Amino acid sequence: MKKVLLALSLVLLAGSASAHGFYGYHGCCYRGGYGGGWVAPAIIGGVIGYEIAHPAPVVVQPPVIVQQPPVVVQQSTYQAPPPGYHWQDMIDPQTNTHKIVLVPNQ
Repeated sequence: MKKVLLALSLVLLAGSASAHGFYGYHGCCYRGGYGGGWVAPAIIGGVIGYEIAHPAPVVVQPPVIVQQPPVVVQQSTYQAPPPGYHWQDMIDPQTNTHKIVLVPNQ
């Protein structure tokens, strides 16, 4: 929107500046010569055309990928302990995890 307003104001400014040079206006700023009042409007028009032809680059955000952790299901089958042993739930002091271990009977 700002570019359009800038372009419109520059076109109006360039149009009013060139009108005096072609129609023989001899006020305080007579240029004389062959009517070279077309150069500045041509440059301004070229800049405006270039800005309109090349729009601002569009920034594309990369997609967000959310990965769910896999579900691990452990199935345990109860086995009877061998004679003279029993199963006991203990805490491993090195890893601080619960383990079921085979312990001899007393």
